[in-house]
Order: sequence, then structure tokens, then C-alpha cells
Amino acid sequence: MAMSVAGSVRSKASKASRASLRSRGSKKSYVDESLFGSQKQRPGTTAAPTGAAVVSAAELRKIRGQAEKGQKPDAIIIQKSELDRIRGTTKIVSTEEQKQTKKMVDEQKGQQRAAAIARKKRMQVMDQERASKLPPTEFQKETAEKKQGLLSNAQNALDEEKDDVKHMNQMCLYSKCVTIRDKQLEEQQRLEEEYRDEERRLDLMMEIERLKNLKHQDELEKKRKQALKQGSMVIIDQIKERELERIREQEMREKEKQLILDQIEQLRAEEKKEIEEKHETAKRMMHEVEEANKEAIFTKEKKKQEEKDLENKIVEYNRLKAFREEEQEAEKRRVQEEKEKEVQRLRDLQERAQDRQAEIDSLRAKRAFEEQERAEREKERKEREKHLKIQRELEEARQSQFTEKERRLAEQAKQERAEYTRIISSQKEEEMRETMIEDEKRKILKEHADQIRSQITQNEEVKKQDRLDYLEEGRKVRQSQDEEKARLEMIKQRKLKELQGLGISQKYTTDLSKKKIV
Repeated sequence: MAMSVAGSVRSKASKASRASLRSRGSKKSYVDESLFGSQKQRPGTTAAPTGAAVVSAAELRKIRGQAEKGQKPDAIIIQKSELDRIRGTTKIVSTEEQKQTKKMVDEQKGQQRAAAIARKKRMQVMDQERASKLPPTEFQKETAEKKQGLLSNAQNALDEEKDDVKHMNQMCLYSKCVTIRDKQLEEQQRLEEEYRDEERRLDLMMEIERLKNLKHQDELEKKRKQALKQGSMVIIDQIKERELERIREQEMREKEKQLILDQIEQLRAEEKKEIEEKHETAKRMMHEVEEANKEAIFTKEKKKQEEKDLENKIVEYNRLKAFREEEQEAEKRRVQEEKEKEVQRLRDLQERAQDRQAEIDSLRAKRAFEEQERAEREKERKEREKHLKIQRELEEARQSQFTEKERRLAEQAKQERAEYTRIISSQKEEEMRETMIEDEKRKILKEHADQIRSQITQNEEVKKQDRLDYLEEGRKVRQSQDEEKARLEMIKQRKLKELQGLGISQKYTTDLSKKKIV
């Protein structure tokens, strides 16, 4: 009956008792939850309380009263062994015992951890021995290759961070920059040479066109002289025929007619002489023009500014030439008019002695001669106007050529400046992109290096007990220095090969090839 009373607990009473027990046992007291039928305790686990459960007298009286009245809701019956276990777990433990128990538990955990580490090491050694005896699988090979590649990339990143390698990179960058500058200078020289060739070609074309125009003018002058000569011969033949008729008709007029013929022959000789003089003058002027043109070409090759001055001289010369021709033409007309007046005077004397037919023939010859003269003068006037027009067109063409040349030079300078600005901007953008890419690469490589360093650090922590002694460590340091020197030398040779592959001149790689690895 006492066991049932002690083990029978209602739900509400159990909750109140658990609350009071928790509040009372706050000073490192523990309560077994299985005593009150709690389902939060996981199976397979045991509690390790250090305090004792305490039930008040009021609660016990309440429980007894309920038992006597026969109230049994929410009650259970437990075995004696269970009750003994509960009593055993409610034993009060002192603070010193708690410390000793904790120390023992820590020692047991340390021993277990040491045994686990030793067992792990033995298993690792066994795995290594077994792996060394077995051939690697494809997956292991691939993993090893990936790891080796990662290590290689990390080592390259570490190499790039070294001062000697940075100095080598500066030398490589300088070699590339000066090589690009040389290529730009060569390209500029090539463009200038092409421009000079184009100028020479245009000058040659203009000179050929000018010589063609001069040749055309010479041919027109020859045709005009030929036409004038034919017209003179026709007139002479007509006069001869008329003279023969007049000789047959009247011998008394022979002397006067002979005088007229003599005068006509004299006029013809003078005209022929004037034509020859004019032809000689034209030849002399042509020779002078050719000499002036030769001098202009020679002076143009020496200095462009003198070309402009020479062109002005040529224009002035043509103007004076036209002025002299006009004066000569005016003098010729004056002499011709005087001759015509003299002929007219002689004809007036002759008219009194000639018959009507002679008078008509003379008038017809006079009109034909005058008409021929007027036609020749009109033709010469048109030729002079045409010549002056050609001179003006040549002058305008020269001026237009000079203006076009200045415009082309300005346009080319503008294009060169724009191209230079574009190249500089492109180079800056390319440098910025390369810098960003290099920063990103360095960041990635640094992360990989950090990971590798972390792995290396972890491996070093595991292998702390297996490190070599001081002398062995010194040997490793010297070996590491030798390897570092060999690696730097290998990096230098690789960078030299890269520069050679890019076509960098040897004179720009001399400093890098002579760099000593200390």
C-alpha cells in the first residue's frame, strides 16, 4: 500500500511537484524525468543527476488522502527495482565529487580522442601503404592532375607576386611599348611617303596636261598661218590674172599696173617678214615658257613657297606677253592702215586712167583683200581671247589645286589626330581591361593560394611531430633558395621566349636577358 501511495501521482499534482522541484533544485540539482512519466527522454540515454528529489509534507498528505478515498485517476504501479533505481539516482553529490567526476569524464574523453587520433593515423598509414601498392585509377589520376594543375597555377601566381618577377614584367611591358611605338613610327613614315608619291603623280599629270594644251595651241597657230598663206595665194593669183588681162587690153596701163604689182609684192614680203618675225617671237616665247616651267619645277621641288612666287611670275609674264602682243597687233594694224591709205591713194591716181572694168576689178580685189583682212583680224582676236581664257583657266586650276592641296593636308592632319586619339583611347581601355583581368586573375589565384595555404597549414598541423631537426631544416632552406633561383631563371627564359614569339627586337630584350638572379 505504501508503494502504491508513493508511486500513484495525478497529472496536476505531478506538474506542480515538477515545478516546485525545479525551483528548489536550481542549485545544481537534477530530477529524473522518467519518474513522472515524461516522454521527452529519448530511449537509450541515461541522465546523470547530481542532486536529490524532495517532496513536501503537504504534497505527501494530499497524495495519501486521495489514496484513502479511493481516487486512482492518472496513477501507475512501479516495481521495487524501479523504485530502488529512482532512489539511487536521487543521491546528493557534493561539489568536490562533481569536479572529480567531471575530471574523470574529461580524462576518459581525452584518452578516447588520443586513441581515435592514433587509430586514424594507423588507418591513414595503412591506406597510404595500400594505395602505394595498388595502381591509381582513372579518377585518382584525374584528381591528381587537377590538384597538380591547381598547385601549378597557385605557384605561378605566387611567382608573379615576387619582386624579381615584377621587375621582369616591367621590362617586358617596356619592350612591348617601345616595339609598338616603332611600329607606329614606321606606319607614319609609310603614309608620308605615299602622300609624297601622290603629290608627285598629280604634279606630273598637270604638267602633261599643260604640255598638251601648249601643243594644241601650236597646232592652231600653224593652221591659222596655213589658212592665211592660202588666202594670200588666192588673192595673188587673182591679181595676176587680172594683170594679164589688163596687159592684153591696154599696154598704156602696164607701167601703172606694174607699179601696183610691185607695191603688192612689197606688202607681201613685208607681211611674210612680219609672219616670220611673229613665228620667231612665238618660238622664243615658247622657249622662254619652257625654261620658266623647268625652273618652276626645279624650284617647286626645292621649296613649296617658291612655287607660289614662280606661279605669280608666270601669270605676270603671260599678262605682259598678252600686252606686248596687243601692242604689236596695234602697230601692225597702224602700218597696215598706212599701207592701205597709200594703196588707196595710188588707186585713186590709177582710177582716173583706168576704164570701168579695171575700176570694178580693183574694187573687187580691194573688197576681197579687206574682207580677208577683217576675217584674219577677227580670227586673231578670237584666238587671243581664247588664249587669255586658257591662261585664266590654268591660273584658276593652279589656285584650285593649291586650295585642294591645303584642304587635303588639313583633312589628313585632322584624321591623323583623330586616329592618334582613338589609338590612345583604345590603348587605355585595353590597359584598363587587362588590369581588371589581371586583378581578377590575381584574386582567383590568391583565393586558390589561400586554399592551398590552408591545406598546407592543416597538413603541417597534422605532421608537426614528424618535422626534421634544425640542420635538416637548414638544408631544406638552402635547397629552397636554389630551387627559387632556378625557378626565377626559368621564368626569365620563358618571358624571353614570349617576347621573341611576339617579334620584339633583340635590342629591347637585352636588359631582361642580362638580369642577374640573386
